[in-house]
Formats: sequence, structure tokens, C-alpha cells
Amino acid sequence: MSRTSSSALARAAALGGLVASLGLAPVEVPALVADQEVGFEEVDPVLRGILRLGESPADSGTVVLHRVNPAEAGPIDSVRVAPDGTFEIRLPSMPIPGSGEIFFASSRREGILYFGTPISAPVQLDSIYSVVTWPSRPAPTDGLPFVVAVRNLFIEQSPMGWRVTDLFELRNDSSWTWLAEPEDDPIWSYPLPPGASGFRTGQSDLAEGGVRFSEGALHVHAAFPPGPRLFVIQYEVQDIEFTLPLPGLTEIVEVLVEEGAPELRMEGLRPDQPVELDPGSIYFRWTGEGLRDLAVRIERGTERDRGAMTLPWAALGLSLLLLGAAAWAIRRAPAGRSPAQGALPPPASPRTVRSLPGSGAGVSRGPAPERDALLLEIARIDDAFEALNEPDEEARTRYHERRSELLALLGQKKGGGSPEAR
Repeated sequence: MSRTSSSALARAAALGGLVASLGLAPVEVPALVADQEVGFEEVDPVLRGILRLGESPADSGTVVLHRVNPAEAGPIDSVRVAPDGTFEIRLPSMPIPGSGEIFFASSRREGILYFGTPISAPVQLDSIYSVVTWPSRPAPTDGLPFVVAVRNLFIEQSPMGWRVTDLFELRNDSSWTWLAEPEDDPIWSYPLPPGASGFRTGQSDLAEGGVRFSEGALHVHAAFPPGPRLFVIQYEVQDIEFTLPLPGLTEIVEVLVEEGAPELRMEGLRPDQPVELDPGSIYFRWTGEGLRDLAVRIERGTERDRGAMTLPWAALGLSLLLLGAAAWAIRRAPAGRSPAQGALPPPASPRTVRSLPGSGAGVSRGPAPERDALLLEIARIDDAFEALNEPDEEARTRYHERRSELLALLGQKKGGGSPEAR
């Protein structure tokens, strides 16, 4: 690399840092990439990618380019793919890190919308972009045996007795997107504690109305692509002593009980280190791995049944397996009201959440959602709402409430007030 090129790059980096430190709006500058012969060359703002059907290139299909920023969100261009699945779409401007604007591509197959990853930096245009779709199949009438990869429960006192915030990471290990046909038939069903009541849904990776409740069980009705999906439910139990059904394979389960509960024991789970999530906010923990067809009986025990000394949350060197962002959102919903549904992207790796100082009282919130994730979620709910032919008043209310919440979070990330909702 020449001295001149190195100096130019240093000046550009310094200018970018100065702009960020002053809180000024970023200005668009030519994006540069390294070149062995000439030093640097300008990046062409073209998204080059491939549409896949499973692991193979798709021989047909349409890719749609979306632009999302705090002021607007929506599709701006589309292109048909070549017979080998490749495509090119020119961006209207170069993505600038920290600008509050992202681009992403999507494609619809058999009525299901699939998204590529968000693009927020010029360097991402140097790689082949991929949008992966999947073939669809109707689920069997008796449902599917999905694996529960992670199950986290937070148990806290409530006016009704005990409130349970129940987080599932459910995994589809097949190469199919499973559909409910007819729509009233669930794709997957799962029993909840006997006697539980007041069922409600919170954050979800599934489509609107994708989780329903009947006869003491939850039922997944939303289209379910390969890979993991996260969702949160909440319910009440009158007595702290109850049975927790764990049918099928549960790879990891963790139960956290708020301090102040009676001494407990949980047959089939082992007591683990309690955690202090905030000063004075202590939760006792029980964990288990590789459990199959188990029913855990939560019942009163002795002090030695609930684990050893308490460790401050910030000092833990353990992977606590907390899907905290979703739990925090549902727990902060006003009493008597179900939280607005939608899917904030979960923390980057729910299985490796570690030392998180300053987390919210009562439960770990996990890493705060990044601006790009918030923008992508706004685009996702916009697309889902616009796909509704005749949305009823309840759907409109949920959409506008959720969009306002996301815009408020986006405003906090920006360090100012909420951007104006559209």
C-alpha cells in the first residue's frame, strides 16, 4: 500500500470519527476498497447476489430491494433472477455505517416471504449476497416433533399468585417450510402446566397470530421455515407448586425463580448458581440438558435444594442461556394488556449471553437491539401489514402500537426523541 493511499485512508477515518463525535449527519463519500496495484478504487453501489431454494440456486424468482431509514421503509426496486439464480440490483446510494439507513433484499416463494441480511456498510457489497428460500409442505395432521432447543422460565410473584414468563427456542431441522393446512390445524402443539391461566403472547419470530392457546396447550399455526424460531408466552399459576411438562426432546432448560418464593426443589433439574441481575434482585436457578419426555415437579423443599451462594450477574463467567430481550419486553407490558406483537430480532447468540452489567431489574435484557435490527423489524411489520387485504381494527391497532414502540427505541438509539411515525 502506498504512503499516499495510507494517508488518505487515515484522513477519511479521522473525518468519519469527527462527524460521529459531533453528532452530525453523515455525508456520503466515495467508498474505497483495497486494490493490490492501484491502492484503492471506488466501490460500485450494486448488490450482486444469488437466490437459493434450499442449498441449490433457484432457477426462477423475483428479488425485491428494500430501503429502511427512520423516515420511511419500503421496497424500491425488483429484478427477476437469471436461470442460475444470480441477480444484480443497483442501490440508489452507498450504504453508510451509522447513517440510520439500511438496505436488504427479499423474495416470496409459495406465499412465504424470506429476507436476506441487512446491508449497512460498503464492504458488504464486496461479497455475494444470498437470499435463501425453502420449498413448502403441509404439516401432518398430528403435528411435527420439533426440538425445543432452549426453554427459559422466569417465575415471579403476581396478584394472581405466580406469573410465568416462558421463552421457547423451537427448531425445525428439516429442509421444508411447514404450513398449517387447513389453517386451523396446528403445526406443533405443546402442553403447559396444568391449572395455568391468562395465556398471552409476547415477542415472536413467528407471524402475527402464529401462537394460539386451547385446552391448556399452546399451538403454533404460523409457517415455520428451517432453523430456529423464538417466541415468548406468559401465564399465571395460583400455586408455586406445579408440574412443568417437557415432552419430546428439550436440549436446554433453565428455570429462574424470584427471591421471596418458598424453598423449592425440582425433580429432574439440578440447582445452579443463583444470580443477582441487579443489586438486590436475586433469582434462584435450576438447569437441565438433553431431557426427553420429562415432567418436572416443582415443589417445596429445603434451602440446600436451591443452590449455592449468589454471584453478581456482572461477575458471572457462565453462559446463562437467557433470551432476555423478549422476556423484558413482555414483563414490562401494562397489566391486563397483551403486549403488541412483533418480532424484535433476538440477541445475537441466546446460548452465549454472558456478563451483562447494568441489566434491567428482575431479568436480563441481553444486548440492546442495534439500530439496523430495529430498522429491519420496522420494514418487516410494514410488509406484513401491507400484505393484509382488509385489516380489521385490532390488526391496525397492533400494527401502529408496535411500530410506535420500535420508532421510540430507534429514537433512544439515536440519542434523541422518537422519529415521527408514518
